[in-house]
Amino acid sequence: MELNQTTLRGILAQILSVDNKYIVPKQGNWWNPQENEANIKNWCAYRIKSNRPRTAPFYVQTEQNKNVCTVLKMAEIELQFVGPDSETLANNVALWPMREDVQQAFSSVQGAIMLDDLTATSIFFAQEGANTIYSWNVNFSILWYSQLETTQGRMPFLTLAN
Repeated sequence: MELNQTTLRGILAQILSVDNKYIVPKQGNWWNPQENEANIKNWCAYRIKSNRPRTAPFYVQTEQNKNVCTVLKMAEIELQFVGPDSETLANNVALWPMREDVQQAFSSVQGAIMLDDLTATSIFFAQEGANTIYSWNVNFSILWYSQLETTQGRMPFLTLAN
């Protein structure tokens, strides 16, 4: 499975033990959890800032004799917690590299959380004219394998004649 905006949302909902409707993409035109009828205290906005290849593509042959083109990638992810418990939630991200449930959640994309800075920082947050409050932000990285099953085989070896 690929690490993308959709799969990251499910992984974060699993880690934070909330319904994925409280995990929202960090974009202005999405559902606003601050609306009065939302009736939630805390929520998390997320975005994948980059997904940078760290290796050249290489092939792996599966047990079923299928070729899988593979690239090791580094995803830079930004989280923004909003609500009365946002500071605690952001500070707890620093514990994620040691949590078994976090490791299992990211294993679905063949990924692992990296030992980054994991510093929680606060900023003022206002969306669509709602009350300005503090939000807490954390950036972290995931190293993961991007894989694509293909019918293409390995390139044959070249023989150079003298």
